[in-house]
Amino acid sequence: MSDVALNPPVGNIRPGTKRLSAWFWAACALTILKLWLTNGQPLFAFGFSTHDDQHFLNLAASILRGEWLGPYNNLTLAKGPFYPIWIAFVFALGIPLLLSQQLAYAGACALTVRAVAPIVKNGWGRLGLYALLLWNPMSFEMQGSGRVLRQSIYASLTLILFAAMIALYVRRGGSWRGLAPWAAILGLTWAAFWLTREESIWIAPSLILLGAAVIIGAWQHSHAALLNVGRVAVIATLCALAPILTVCALNARYYGWFGTVEFRAGAFKDAFGALLRVRPEEEIPFIPVTRATRERIYAVSPAFAELKPYLEGNTGRVWAANGAFLTRRRPEEREIAIGWFMWALRQTVEEAGHGRNARDALAFYEQIAREVNQACDDGRLPAGPHRSGFMPPWRDGQAPALARTLVEFVDFFVSFRSFSAHSPGSFGTSAQLDYFRDLTGSRLSHPVEGAMEYALPYQQRLDGWKIEILQGIGKTLRHVLFALVLAAQVTWLVRGAWLAWQRGLTYPFVLALAAWGGCAACLLVCALVQVTSFPTLTQVYLAPAYPLLLLFVAAVILDTVGAWTRPAPDASL
Repeated sequence: MSDVALNPPVGNIRPGTKRLSAWFWAACALTILKLWLTNGQPLFAFGFSTHDDQHFLNLAASILRGEWLGPYNNLTLAKGPFYPIWIAFVFALGIPLLLSQQLAYAGACALTVRAVAPIVKNGWGRLGLYALLLWNPMSFEMQGSGRVLRQSIYASLTLILFAAMIALYVRRGGSWRGLAPWAAILGLTWAAFWLTREESIWIAPSLILLGAAVIIGAWQHSHAALLNVGRVAVIATLCALAPILTVCALNARYYGWFGTVEFRAGAFKDAFGALLRVRPEEEIPFIPVTRATRERIYAVSPAFAELKPYLEGNTGRVWAANGAFLTRRRPEEREIAIGWFMWALRQTVEEAGHGRNARDALAFYEQIAREVNQACDDGRLPAGPHRSGFMPPWRDGQAPALARTLVEFVDFFVSFRSFSAHSPGSFGTSAQLDYFRDLTGSRLSHPVEGAMEYALPYQQRLDGWKIEILQGIGKTLRHVLFALVLAAQVTWLVRGAWLAWQRGLTYPFVLALAAWGGCAACLLVCALVQVTSFPTLTQVYLAPAYPLLLLFVAAVILDTVGAWTRPAPDASL
């Protein structure tokens, strides 16, 4: 598998002197410009989002008080703790949250450029890659990245994972000490990635492909290189395990359970899967556990029956109302959509008195799973095979719907649709908005109701001017990038056919495949959720895939340029 080194003649100027300085300072200027412009964007506070924005701030506040994640309730261990840790960390440093996220993304872009340095030796080529990644329009899109949501840091972590894997491949012939820092970055970033969201497995196929390239490349290089890869794999593993095990240990100390988040806990997944296993008498879209189904389960599961006063009471009505736009059912019917049923279940378990700590709650979930599965096995409940997890049973007719939805997602994704540099109006009470200002260190967008965030006309005028510039840049880049993506896709397919004919591979082509696969996996997961559970066609859920899409374009360009300089690929992979 061949590398590609882009290093055209530069006359008497040696690499690393004037030419390097020029592109480096140009990259710095682009970074400063973006930070200056995005500094005019106010944060979009969603004070009523108790399961997202406000929840992350609550966890961060507990960390700042030295209480780990605070008192235990049904939300404490529902979501990964890395983003609250990040909020607390940048608060302690005195850095506004939105600025910290822009700095993190710029750092991820710079790290990617550093990773490819051995194969992109021309400084202006590196500048082009950096600019392409840095000015990703969705990195300053404010409908999603302007909120206190973990997707903003998730995109940066995704790019750093790819950067580390690239660095390990292109430096595979070096000493293990030279590879060790990249291995540490890989391990620590994977830990942060794993502790940010619960469905992080979507990126695994891409990382496995890039890891296989590292191993095969090292094996082709030398026996010593292969041994070095083994050493750095140990370093990466240890660096990944250390933060994850630390979180597990803290959860064990404070909440009585050695684990990361309860949505990954076997007991919770088994209980939810057991409820989904029961076949309803009437199939209602997006409601696999209907009210009639719950009534039958109450009769055979004493543990689940404890939840009846709450699921069939006000709690059930509230959660049914949240998903009523999707189910088209009145809240009084208490037909709860699956995307909200998991939260209703967790809340009612706490209301039933089983939320003293994580150990107690998970023991109760385990009891529900055992009783419901036993009733299914005994034939007391009509049921399908054993299940564990949150994906509802597949229904007839959903395959065509998935195909249509996937096409819709691809169109939405590659066209960078719904971009807006303007922050929506903030929601919340005065106390909630003050809470957001305090912990994020950011100005807030004009509240939907209430007074202006601040009465500084000159500052408002300057910020408005910055936002309009960003809006113009983003709208222009949307069209440019859409054309680049289409051209890259066609080129990549043609190049793939040619490489297959030649029975060879280049690393940029493999990198493009990994980036494309990561985008495809993210889109597929979101489309599946859209068809079966709740709406996901927003830039919020697709945020981590956008840097990979741009990395795909860059890898195709690199491979295409390399094809002109090295038309005959190695046939070694």
